[in-house]
Amino acid sequence: MYKLITLFFIVAASCGTPKNTSETSSESVSENGPIIQEGTITLSLGETARVGDLVIQFKEVLEDSRCPTGMQCVWQGRAKILVETSEDGMPVDKSEIIFGRLKNGETENHTFYKRGTTTITATAINPYPTDASGTKNLPYALVLEIGKE
Repeated sequence: MYKLITLFFIVAASCGTPKNTSETSSESVSENGPIIQEGTITLSLGETARVGDLVIQFKEVLEDSRCPTGMQCVWQGRAKILVETSEDGMPVDKSEIIFGRLKNGETENHTFYKRGTTTITATAINPYPTDASGTKNLPYALVLEIGKE
């Protein structure tokens, strides 16, 4: 009987814990992230920042086929990333940004947000892969330029 009661309390206690702690922590970051007005900022993969009421999140690296330094490649390659913007908790836009080689039908547009006097442009994706690191498990960081006209 003692074991049954103990099991009941363990199950009851575990019911209140969040299932995905990374999701919970990313929500708190978007509410409390640094508020940027103007200048250059760097976001790590998954990180958010605020520009006024706008929340910017570096969501994902969709592709990284850039030719590592120290290697000879058939083509230069490219990095394709996903950035999400939201206001008041509601998604505004998801933008795919490409650094490097474009395919047919693609255009180079690193300015992914322009409203009023605010312009946000992705200027770089770091680090650049090397022959030693390749493109696996890189500590990606997106460099953004926030401008006010």
